Amino acid sequence: MALLCATALTAAATAAAAAIAAPRRPDAALRFDIPAQPLSQALNQLALRSDREILFSPALTQGKRSERLSGVFTAEAALHQLLAGSGLTVQLEGRSFLVLPAAQPARSSAATARAAAPPPPSVAIDSVVVTALKRSSLARQTPISMTVLSGEQLSRAGIVDLEKAAPLLPGLKLISTAFGRRLVLRGVYGAGEATTGLYYDETPMTGPVGTTADPGVMAPELALVDVDRVELLRGPQGTLYGSGAMGGALRILFKRPELSADSASVGAALSSAAHGGQGGGANAALNLVAIPETLALRLTAYDQRQPGVIDNVRLGLKDVDASRVRGARLAAFWAPGSRFSALVSATHQASRRDDISAWNDTAGPWRTVHAARAPFDGDIDLTAATLKWRGDAVDLTAVSSWYRWRLTRRSDYSGVLLGERTNAAGCARMFPLAQACDATQMASYSAYVDSVYPAILNQPAELTARIHEVRVSSVGEGPLTWTLGAYREVRGDSIDSQVRHVDPDTGALAEPPVLIGRRDIENHLTQSAVFGEMSYAIAPRTQLTLGARRFDYHKRDRGAVQVANVVSGTWADYAIDARTQEQGWSLKALASRQFGPGLFGYAQVSQGFRPGGVNVVPGLPETLAVYRSDRLNNAELGLKVQSADRRLTGNVALYRIAWRDMQYAAQTQNRAFNYVTNIGAARIHGLELEAAAQGVMGWTLAGSLTVTDARLTADQLTNTAIGLGLEGDRLPIVPRMTASASMERRWALPGDLAGRLRLDGSYAGTARSAFNAANSDYLKMGGYAVFGVSFSLEGRAWTLDLSLDNLLDRAGRATATRNTSGPVEYFGVAPRMLRVGVERRF
Repeated sequence: MALLCATALTAAATAAAAAIAAPRRPDAALRFDIPAQPLSQALNQLALRSDREILFSPALTQGKRSERLSGVFTAEAALHQLLAGSGLTVQLEGRSFLVLPAAQPARSSAATARAAAPPPPSVAIDSVVVTALKRSSLARQTPISMTVLSGEQLSRAGIVDLEKAAPLLPGLKLISTAFGRRLVLRGVYGAGEATTGLYYDETPMTGPVGTTADPGVMAPELALVDVDRVELLRGPQGTLYGSGAMGGALRILFKRPELSADSASVGAALSSAAHGGQGGGANAALNLVAIPETLALRLTAYDQRQPGVIDNVRLGLKDVDASRVRGARLAAFWAPGSRFSALVSATHQASRRDDISAWNDTAGPWRTVHAARAPFDGDIDLTAATLKWRGDAVDLTAVSSWYRWRLTRRSDYSGVLLGERTNAAGCARMFPLAQACDATQMASYSAYVDSVYPAILNQPAELTARIHEVRVSSVGEGPLTWTLGAYREVRGDSIDSQVRHVDPDTGALAEPPVLIGRRDIENHLTQSAVFGEMSYAIAPRTQLTLGARRFDYHKRDRGAVQVANVVSGTWADYAIDARTQEQGWSLKALASRQFGPGLFGYAQVSQGFRPGGVNVVPGLPETLAVYRSDRLNNAELGLKVQSADRRLTGNVALYRIAWRDMQYAAQTQNRAFNYVTNIGAARIHGLELEAAAQGVMGWTLAGSLTVTDARLTADQLTNTAIGLGLEGDRLPIVPRMTASASMERRWALPGDLAGRLRLDGSYAGTARSAFNAANSDYLKMGGYAVFGVSFSLEGRAWTLDLSLDNLLDRAGRATATRNTSGPVEYFGVAPRMLRVGVERRF
């Protein structure tokens, strides 16, 4: 399970691994000041300061203490100093240090160690060094409710996208729509800017504002290939991560070039879906050392095909939602000296999905009756550069990123036409008339609507963003640690929103184009911020942390109509050009204490924030055209526990969120337009629990439980919108409870082989798609469990994986929504899926 993730240790090492934040030259000299203390703690501090991986068994260090280490050393020399007189020695394994008994014969290579050792067990989460605080810290001593998932786990389970990774990331919910997926943490669900930050390495990415002022509706998803680790940070991260992290942040960290040795890997997989088709994929990674210990390159390429599982019974088409994702990433790491390093990367990904993966209630699971097909096409380009300078007193990091997302998103518009074909207002707009249409005019209007039925909303869009951040962090083991930084982002997007007639026989766009309506929208956002966090040890094991972020947002929203749409109510001379501006603070206060070797706790209050904006929606009342910023306050208690032998671990967090001026999606009365409005206040109470046990009759067990009670605290009634609620209503989409569990076992097999068996289960609690029971859109969703099993066989340089997902073939209704004047659409889990994968390492 995610609680146990990290990396497998060689030579029976069972704990205390520190994941590298950045590759470094082994001869880099740094200043160390590590006090005398238990040896295991000293080794952890050395790993943090040097950004090097140190692998050791707790049994080797039990009862041993280190002398004080003070002065300038290379990481290897410092490690030898700490181990002096301990009866232990160190061996270099690739870019990692392996601590061994001094009497044990040295092994010639990592491959020999793997061959002689029994299957490596999972590593407890305390072994992982994370960068959630934008500086290195041990996960079990990081005062955040978080889950860390290793790239090895993703690869072993054949996980290449967020949808399949979500069950391993407790608390993360993906809300599927016709356009993409929204990320939700801690019940902080709403329209507008994203409520959960999505980071690829150091780059925050989001979707286009589009026609609905809702960039959070579709997160840009890069394939999870050649990943080092995933960090899920639950709770507001406003001080370090800004406005897009009201509920938390998801950080995806890719593998970086290694300076020590050339390496490569190739993988391939085949999959077959019940009620669907077949898919497959291939990926490759190549690490080349151009200049030993100075310059290395890493190239990753992938081509992933997901089988279609939805049949369109109306159009007589099978497996209409098949998809393909192709991409490549090139990274270069340069470390010309002991203090400076530069990491530069470029990524390109092309995605294609033939139709949305939703099924209709009137047709049954994995079947749809859409009159129009809604394929998605998108190309993402991302470049980033990270420069680091390490000093004796401070570390300096500078990051610059640029990304562009060119996409065409589509959804079936036929339901709007059905709902409006006898609308008197539409008839009056068509002719135009100040009074109601007569029977002849209404018949003519209805005939026009019938002539353009069915139709699709076709929206080519382009988003570009430039992001810069510079930060300085303290170095050393003194009582005061701090991080200060400055951030700037310039983001713009444009969308050409067309309503086009489609061929009723094929569901494809009619050619030549028949335009029912057309409008364009441009959005521009500039944000600047300064931020900082400071921690002070007010007692030997107690720290007080204060954080703040001063932000300044400037937004411009512009729109115009090129082709009037008499059905929905746009008119040819409509135009808007509006600007909004916001400044303010996000604050944080935190107290943490290490109560004992296996007990760490924290209490904090923190804030989250999102800027307001303008709805570019024709005919929207002036009072609703502008929506205000929203803000939440989070109060939280957390505890991280671990048994003395490190076999039992647990994390628990309790929180209460007060959310005011919530930004939420509403619909106009004719359901033709969505827009963002402020609906008042809500409160969210929650519990997050993770636990794991190793060595239970040879098995590793893990489980998680998330309980969320999210409710409105005031009536949200209005005569100008559909879909709002009453005091006491539960927030839509948010399940009251989710849970997951896993059990895993490893065996040593003849012929230097290792086997692994894993069983997984996850439960999604019930939720509703709207606020109150009197709402016609009050649809039930969730309330299902999904199980899976996987087996792998591993040799010295290869791995074979076999997995079966959704064993019971459950048609779980993960998300429910009503197609305008049409059937209910359910986005759910894929049917039973068999997958076979193989990887070869060189």
